[in-house]
Amino acid sequence: MDQFVGEIGVHSFLAKAPGNPLIWRGFLTALTEQLNSDSSALLVTDLAKQENTHFLYSVDISDEYQDKYHKQLNKQDEFNCFISKNPGKVFCNQNSIIDYCNETVTQFPSPEHQCYRFGVSIPCNQQYSLNLLINRKTVFNDWEQSQITQVLDSLISSLEKAVHEECQVKMKSQLIDYLGNQFDEYLIIDRELNILFADPVYISIISQLDCVDISADRFAMKCPKIEMRLLSYIKKNEGLISVHKQCHSCQISLIPITHLKNLYQWECFKDSFVLTFTHDKANNPALERLRKLYQLSQCEATCAMHFMQTPSISEIADNLCRSQDTVRNHMKHIMHKMEVHSQAELMKKLITLLAL
Repeated sequence: MDQFVGEIGVHSFLAKAPGNPLIWRGFLTALTEQLNSDSSALLVTDLAKQENTHFLYSVDISDEYQDKYHKQLNKQDEFNCFISKNPGKVFCNQNSIIDYCNETVTQFPSPEHQCYRFGVSIPCNQQYSLNLLINRKTVFNDWEQSQITQVLDSLISSLEKAVHEECQVKMKSQLIDYLGNQFDEYLIIDRELNILFADPVYISIISQLDCVDISADRFAMKCPKIEMRLLSYIKKNEGLISVHKQCHSCQISLIPITHLKNLYQWECFKDSFVLTFTHDKANNPALERLRKLYQLSQCEATCAMHFMQTPSISEIADNLCRSQDTVRNHMKHIMHKMEVHSQAELMKKLITLLAL
C-alpha cells in the first residue's frame, strides 16, 4: 500500500484534462489504481432533480450498469446526493446504512457489488455539481481511509480548477463555432440576471464598461430600459439577439445556450443564457488603459488582451490574422515595456491591472 505515500501524479492529469476526454479517463484510471480500488466515476449531478444525474466518465463500470443508473438507480443514490449537499469534503460510506451528522444515508445497488465508496463533490454552478466517486468490493481499513481521504482532499483544488477550465473550453469552442471569432468576452446568466459562470479576466474587463453594472454575482444594465429589453428577450428565449449597440465601447448580444450544439454532457448551463461582448476596438477601455500605462502600441495592447484569453502564440496569430513571428515580436515588446521576464509574470500582471 506504499502507493499512498508522497506525490501520486494525478495532479498532472488534471492540469491537462480540460477539453480532452481521454485525459479525464486517464485521470480516473490512475486514481483507481493508486487508491487500490475497483472502479471510479465522475458524475454530473443535478442538485434539484436527482433523476437527471448521469455518468460523465468512468473506469471499470459496465455500460449496462450505467444505462440502469441513468434510467432509475440515480434516484436511489443517496450517497451521491449527500456529498452534493456537502461540497469540498471527502466522505466514505462503509456500510449499507450509515449515519452522517445525524443523517441516515442508505446504500443503493452498486456496480458489481462495489458497495464501499469514497466521494467528493465539486460545484459547477447553482444547479449542478461534478462528483468524484471511488468504489470497492472490500472494506477500507482505518489506515486506507485516512490515506485515501488525504489524497482526495489534496485533489479538490486541482479538480475545481480543471472543472472550471473544462467549462471554459467547452463554452468557448461552442461560441466560436456559433459566432466565429466575433466576440471578445462572455459570461453566463440565468433568467434573473444572476451570473452563473464567468472568467475572472472577462469579469474585470466587462466591469469597466460604462453601460453595465456587476455586483454580488449579478449582472445589470445601467439603463433601466435596456435591462427591461434584455429581460424580455430572455423570456422569449429566441436565438441570437443584439441587446445593446448604442454604447460607445461595446456591443452586447444574447444567446440561449439551448441554441448551441452538444456540450458533451457538460450541460451545467443548459437552461441559461450567454451574454457576449464585442468591443469597438478604438474605444475598448481595457486597451486604452494598457496603452497609456505602458506605452503599448494598439497592436501590442490588442495582442496582450488576446494573450489573457489564450497564451498560445498560434491561436493569437489566427485570431488577429497575423503571422506567428509578428505575434512573438509583439510579445517580446510587451514583456519589455511591462518589465516582466516570463509569460507567467505577464499574465499575473495583466490580470492584476484589469482587476483594479
